[in-house]
Amino acid sequence: MWAYQIGGYQALEKCLKDRKGRRMDDPVRYIHIAAAIARAIELQQQIDRLYSEVEAAVLRLAA
Repeated sequence: MWAYQIGGYQALEKCLKDRKGRRMDDPVRYIHIAAAIARAIELQQQIDRLYSEVEAAVLRLAA
């Protein structure tokens, strides 16, 4: 999750850097962001697996 990037930024690192020098008043928010990134990674893996199947099916139809 740490390496996950959005718009060229490591999302979790950016969240922490934006708050550097300040107390983290809402750590639950950071946990929610981390959980959302974990879910996004899971969904992207599912999409990647399905993509090759769909691509193969489309190519068979086109032939």
